[in-house]
Amino acid sequence: MVKLLIKHELRCNCEVCDLADNKKILISIPENLLRELDNAVKEEGTNRSDFIRKSIRFYLIEKRKLEIRNKMKAGYLEMSNINKSITEEYSEGDYEDFLSYETKLIGSE
Repeated sequence: MVKLLIKHELRCNCEVCDLADNKKILISIPENLLRELDNAVKEEGTNRSDFIRKSIRFYLIEKRKLEIRNKMKAGYLEMSNINKSITEEYSEGDYEDFLSYETKLIGSE
């Protein structure tokens, strides 16, 4: 579903995203960035507004993905600490059982 949504948002020409809903904004950018923008616009065969719209959508999607990835990473790290504690707790008992078993073996010789 996410991939479909991303493709929809990046290549959208549907009625839901009708241009009538768009708002005009004024931005200031350095001249060298404007030249890069114009070169990219020319390469893609589009216009500044469309290119900037797609760029903003792409940035926001990537930002969301990064936030989700970071939350997942934090969750995995938290779970690894919990799993480590559980393993250590049971390992101590297993080691004690092993020593007891070894002691019984030595005593039976």
